[in-house]
Amino acid sequence: MKSLITAVFVTAGCLTGAAMAQTGSDWRAVDPEDLLLIEVEDGMIAIELAGWIAPNHAARMRQAARDGFFDGRDFYRVIDGFVAQAGRGEEADSIELPQYPALAGEFTVPAGSVTFTPMIDDDLYAPTVGHVEGFPAAMNAAGDAVWPIHCPGTVAMARGNEPDSGDVEFYIVIGHGPRHLDRIMSVFGRVIDGMDHVQALRRGDPAVNSGVIADPAARDAILSVRVAADLPEAGRPAYEIMRTDSQAFHDAKAARRNRTHPFFFETPPAVIEACHMPAAVRRAE
Repeated sequence: MKSLITAVFVTAGCLTGAAMAQTGSDWRAVDPEDLLLIEVEDGMIAIELAGWIAPNHAARMRQAARDGFFDGRDFYRVIDGFVAQAGRGEEADSIELPQYPALAGEFTVPAGSVTFTPMIDDDLYAPTVGHVEGFPAAMNAAGDAVWPIHCPGTVAMARGNEPDSGDVEFYIVIGHGPRHLDRIMSVFGRVIDGMDHVQALRRGDPAVNSGVIADPAARDAILSVRVAADLPEAGRPAYEIMRTDSQAFHDAKAARRNRTHPFFFETPPAVIEACHMPAAVRRAE
């Protein structure tokens, strides 16, 4: 793989390896059953599935990957600053898929069913934002419901106007988080490696058929989609995610929030957005 979301944190363009010094207890291993590998010509995109919020959608993606459904399809709708979309196809390209019936939407979960670690920063779209299992997330004012939020790298199921109409049509957020989609789309994963390959996908024109690339030859093909657990153990990638309920992550948030590097001759406000604080990822040895 060419890229890896770094486990160090950036301050004024300078890298500090503080996060790498943390102990193993600050990290959790990604389950190979929850690791979806999308191969495109530019490289490999690794997605961690989020069974905590969308178990049925995660299971559908495993099923479709194991069926070989995505192999040879393409990212046919790619809008700069918004999303890259693939799956069943659009309009004339779309096909009936009786083997993948529409799924009930999985939009929120009871707060008591997950470990939600809040941030102290205000948010425009939710009363409280924070993280669950490394995923940026939000909580309602009553404190009884939690949902993942749309940040760069978020992966969710596309659907029609009906809330319960997703099947195998998915998208990856490639621009500034479209937070207006929070709580109305079933988020089932996030890119943990290979985001540069997602950003390298050829774009459509958003003013022409909502960004659908009309010429199939101009689209980026999906060479394969695999569940990591199905690959030989010696040949599959393994990742660790910094625990977002750990002291290490708390310290990382404090460092990102309070920028003291000499580069900042004007001190920025001591705030961060949840989308700007992804959980660090590292390759497991």
